[in-house]
Amino acid sequence: MKSTMEHSLHYNLLAAHTLFQKRFLARLRQEYPALLPGQPKVIDYLMSHPDSFQREIADGCLIDPATLSPILGKMEDSGLIRRDKTDDNRKNSIVFLTARGKEVGRRLRELFLETEQMVCSNLSGEKINTLLESLLQIQKNCRNPQP
Repeated sequence: MKSTMEHSLHYNLLAAHTLFQKRFLARLRQEYPALLPGQPKVIDYLMSHPDSFQREIADGCLIDPATLSPILGKMEDSGLIRRDKTDDNRKNSIVFLTARGKEVGRRLRELFLETEQMVCSNLSGEKINTLLESLLQIQKNCRNPQP
């Protein structure tokens, strides 16, 4: 069988992510048109890791800290989060979801779950578990430096 881009792992990982993201964001924009790129990921992270330092959020969301700072600024301006400085360094702030941020976070979680159910509707529970285990292993492999 001829190897093509469409049959490669890298292409299919990227395609699955992109298609899932498009479906999720289309639904999200209907309910929260003011949310900007990067904000749903940060809200989702803070729902699982409340009261986090900015560095932890950047690491957890796979976002460069320099990219995260303006995202947080806009989220703070829109009332989704608040930041408490631990010292004079704004980058050493603890970030909290506001009541509004938690409300949006609960709905985001519902939309993520609904989107997962849509895109996995013809996969068995066993296949979903195998896929998740494989993706977790790929992430682990990508995080470990090569010898």
